Amino acid sequence: MNKFFSLHALVMIFSVSLLGNSKPNIVLIYVDDLDFDQVSVYDQQKFPSYTGAKETGNLKELNPITANQNGRFLKVGEMPYHKNAQVLTPHIASLAEEGVTFNRFYLTSSTCTPSRYSLLTGRYASRAPLLLKDNPPGSVPLIAWNANMDPLENNLAKDLKSAGYKTALVGKWHLSNYDIAEIDFEKGFKGHHLNSEKSKKLLPHQLVGSYFPLTADYGSGEVQDELERIYGIMQRRVKRISGFDVVDRLYYANYGELPMPKHMKVHNLEWLTEGALNYIEDNKDNPFFLYFSITAPHGQYFEDWMEKDWRATPAGMLKEKPKGMPSRESVLQRIDKACLPRQNAMATWIDDSVGAILTKLKKSGLADNTMVLFVSDHQSRGKLTTYEGHRAPAIIHWPKMVNKGVVEEGIFSNIDILPTLLDLAKGQSPKGSLCDGQSFLPMLKGEKLEDWRESILLETSYSRAIVHKDWKYMANRPPQWVLDKMEEDQLETQKSGARRHVGWSGRTTNAASGMGIRFNADQDFPYYFDADQLYNLGEDVFEQKNIIMNPENKKRLEELKKKLESHINDLPHHFGEFGSVHH
Repeated sequence: MNKFFSLHALVMIFSVSLLGNSKPNIVLIYVDDLDFDQVSVYDQQKFPSYTGAKETGNLKELNPITANQNGRFLKVGEMPYHKNAQVLTPHIASLAEEGVTFNRFYLTSSTCTPSRYSLLTGRYASRAPLLLKDNPPGSVPLIAWNANMDPLENNLAKDLKSAGYKTALVGKWHLSNYDIAEIDFEKGFKGHHLNSEKSKKLLPHQLVGSYFPLTADYGSGEVQDELERIYGIMQRRVKRISGFDVVDRLYYANYGELPMPKHMKVHNLEWLTEGALNYIEDNKDNPFFLYFSITAPHGQYFEDWMEKDWRATPAGMLKEKPKGMPSRESVLQRIDKACLPRQNAMATWIDDSVGAILTKLKKSGLADNTMVLFVSDHQSRGKLTTYEGHRAPAIIHWPKMVNKGVVEEGIFSNIDILPTLLDLAKGQSPKGSLCDGQSFLPMLKGEKLEDWRESILLETSYSRAIVHKDWKYMANRPPQWVLDKMEEDQLETQKSGARRHVGWSGRTTNAASGMGIRFNADQDFPYYFDADQLYNLGEDVFEQKNIIMNPENKKRLEELKKKLESHINDLPHHFGEFGSVHH
């Protein structure tokens, strides 16, 4: 009897273990501001990026000194494109060679917070409850860094947990504000803001970023203790809001605006990667979901990350080097050996992180049964606009199911990730939950997608756009106060001959930055200030020719406006003349 019971128990244990591993693991790598020219997968001249624009004669160049000041973190003499278009990204290339490459993958918003909101919820950012609280139906919401996540709404972490997955966020969050009772940002570290006239003029997020004075000794125990305290508070907050089982190696937001001494505001990709590898090791016997949200490149086309302190993290200064990635020195050795500019090194650094993940999965025997998604949150070119900054690299690798070397030309989006992964996990969102995306799992399995979308809505700033096959219609409809501010700025620049500094978002760019509009959109897109724009993406992927006035496009324009109207009607707010009266 005992022998029978023991054998029966072993069979049951084996069966449960087999069942537990039958669900595919999921690793979702979400990269920050990654452009098409940062991976060796896409044809630079056919996909929108700075390097592609340069190579095709579609980039208006500023002088190097101005470029150094233009907000792209460039060194003196550098310009915002690769001087040599070749990048060393063999691991990312292997994902494409063995998986599916998306040529038309769109982020519904082109800034960090709303892009991440839509990724994790499957919903347009304009639906975010906290955004709706400040922008009720009847108003026109600014879609920028304000689509924070509400702890009561469902998301990928919660839904996959209900489907039997262990879940983790490693890396950047950027989906919460700084209204944190336990941290007095207005006072600053040891009250230094109270004694500063400059601090009285700072915006709330600037008070956070300057929480420690510039003179703070980052090596002191007092500063390190405070960093550890702040990190713990933010870590617990993100875990509570998001529902992830594990929140590790957290960047609460962009490192530049985090409450850390200036010396410590760096990308630390080795630290993040080590956290991801540890999570995979700890959960290799159970189905897991890893949201690996890396902070790099964010700004791109620069190499100063090599010179930063590898010890610096939001959780404090490390005492030992993180394990799992090749050294930074080896990145430069490979770049130099290939006779490439060191400006290209960031791409290889990111590729090394991806390679470490793939190696870990392989050595753990998990590679065949793990879906790896490599997606950018948006591009740096066209950020905070509805230009093709919404369109970015996306690759899915799943050896167990996906055919090798597939190139998908359909229009897909970050709002499709949640329904697709829930379909994969045989899970579902709570009853009554909204989802704007669709599952494309059948396509990954080699099946034809019936009635797949032909168009998608893009929403950023006070702008909306409809992309339909090779055509895009863009509409800018800000509130009157923005229009008044833009007109005043235009009149001033007509007198002075300077560049304009107020864009469709209503933000004023500091002239001393060397930029015109935020992120230099007025430089990159010649028709930026047109309220209505029409582009044939098949012929003009860099969006340099607004053909809205061409008589032969009149019928197509009306069709696109109707499509935009139908999308707006599904969302909470009206938009200019678009949207029915129920809004």
